[in-house]
Amino acid sequence: MSAAETATRLRLVDSLHLEAEPDGGAHVIDDRTFTAAHVNVSARILLEALREPRTHDDLHAILAEAADCPPSQTVHPVARLVEELTAYGWVEAV
Repeated sequence: MSAAETATRLRLVDSLHLEAEPDGGAHVIDDRTFTAAHVNVSARILLEALREPRTHDDLHAILAEAADCPPSQTVHPVARLVEELTAYGWVEAV
């Protein structure tokens, strides 16, 4: 991933909604495409953070704090989630 990609600020698209689940995860629903998914706790934390524009570094710090681990251990999970969210059209660059 290039420096430009990690510096890009991302946020959730307006059509995306989260519904918290008792297990700590969430249902994600896109009103635009009628796509839905269930995400785990870590993904829910990051999706909630993406309600505001965030960089990859922001997301690493947020997940590291939630998981009580060094930010270096969050690089792969954050990159994978951002790839998936981008493929679904659920995040946009701002």
